[in-house]
Amino acid sequence: MKPKILLLMGDTAGVGPELCAKVLADLPDNVSQAQIIVTGDLAVLQEAAEVTSTTIDGPVVSTFAEVDAYSQAPIVIWNVPGAGPIPRRQVSREAGAEVLANLMNAISLARDGLIQGFVFAPFNKQSMHLAGSSHYSELELFKEQFDRADIPGEFNVLDGLWVARVTSHIPVAEISATLNEERVYHTMELLGESQEQAGIAPVLAVAALNPHAGENGIFGSEENTVITPAIERLRKNKLTWKIEGPIPADTLFPQIRKIGGFTGVIGMYHDQLQIATKIIGLERGVTFHPGMKVPIATAAHGTAFDIQGTGTVNHQALKNAMTVVLDMV
Repeated sequence: MKPKILLLMGDTAGVGPELCAKVLADLPDNVSQAQIIVTGDLAVLQEAAEVTSTTIDGPVVSTFAEVDAYSQAPIVIWNVPGAGPIPRRQVSREAGAEVLANLMNAISLARDGLIQGFVFAPFNKQSMHLAGSSHYSELELFKEQFDRADIPGEFNVLDGLWVARVTSHIPVAEISATLNEERVYHTMELLGESQEQAGIAPVLAVAALNPHAGENGIFGSEENTVITPAIERLRKNKLTWKIEGPIPADTLFPQIRKIGGFTGVIGMYHDQLQIATKIIGLERGVTFHPGMKVPIATAAHGTAFDIQGTGTVNHQALKNAMTVVLDMV
């Protein structure tokens, strides 16, 4: 039997269902590796298909146990009716509750080994908080449910370049004190091992923290005391990996784009790399949650309330997210 990949429709109030309808009509080239199970309210998916002028083909089931009866079907639609109407283009407790229920369903299936990966369309974090979520992001939920408190943050994937950061959603004033050799090492190792799982030989670029990479300690010492020791240790432990750095952040992406060949880049804090990657291609970017029991990915953009219902949303990022998960599976 083929591996099962769950596709969650995301926030009904936003463009998630429309994204899924478009992806199902324009599946990645490597989709033959697995079976796609789209889950959510069938009526909402049908509405999205009509809005986007797409056709959704595949058997419809009402329970996950029924999926095995259609093992040869490339797409199965698992109808999970919503508890009630969801107000569109706005934050609401109802939308958040639906998203949370679907996420917990996917997590439970992954923990039980019944699915081998999942992809979810964007959802609104404020709606989830209104529904009672105690986590400020889905990553924190995944870390708790899969017992991976050591995961430093999400990865982003853009045009074949995987992007990781050693610290994530913390105040800028706390970045330097939070950095240490072990965190830098662990983040680089996690990125490289995730790439190997996707069939990629790691060639990594590592950003410095300070201007001019510290200028030999004049502008800061973290390059000498934290980042370089972590790089040297990783080189000794991963002899086949190629690692360059620490590279001054202001020349990092010019070097990556000029030299070419890099598969991954590691930054020290959130905006250090996020600004560049979102300028280059927010509409194509993927957010990947590393280190969990199964590969998990989503589009890097949000719910786009302003264009919900228009059918104009670009589905490339969600399609790319599915490609990443399929490669890893």
